Amino acid sequence: MFRYVDEYVRRKVNFQNCDPCELGLEKYVQRVVERLRDGIVPDDSEGEAPLMPIANRYKPIGSTAEVDFKTTRPCYATMKSHIDQVVPDNLVWESSSAFRLESSDAVQFYARNDHMGLTIPYEYMGIDHSYEPDFVVRLSNGVTVVLEIKGFEDDQTKAKHTAAKRWVEAVNNWGQLGAWAFHVCRNPQLLDKEMEYLARAESK
Repeated sequence: MFRYVDEYVRRKVNFQNCDPCELGLEKYVQRVVERLRDGIVPDDSEGEAPLMPIANRYKPIGSTAEVDFKTTRPCYATMKSHIDQVVPDNLVWESSSAFRLESSDAVQFYARNDHMGLTIPYEYMGIDHSYEPDFVVRLSNGVTVVLEIKGFEDDQTKAKHTAAKRWVEAVNNWGQLGAWAFHVCRNPQLLDKEMEYLARAESK
């Protein structure tokens, strides 16, 4: 384990002229531990069990059919979503994203993850959190994409995205919901092109 930690520090840590002993502060130790832990995956070649999701035993599979809520925020009608209105958190980014999803030929249908109950657990700085991705998108090739619209990425955002990738891997190992992927869009104006690329790439 020391070898892995030593390699991580040498390759990934920029001390920015600070004394290396600063790395011993608890918050930095916690970050290193979390990133190393999240990077550890089962070794299939050694017969280790793959990552599997921990499903709600009373309701292992969710549905958009139960999304029903009232809001005073601006809404936008949809054609490709099972939910007839999109309620964006960010009027520019998420509205633009919904428009691109509606117009993309690579998208069969999608849903804004609002009151759907899709949360991904993750740990940051020793505290448990729940991450709610922005959209769930079904591509024309049948792949379901967990889609996040994000411009700025800090350490906590990286922890969310790492957890989402592991969650998607676990869902794919489970095999009950078809093929899934995780994608972060940093420019909504390019979202339709990114969906087309994913539809082609995931088909190969």
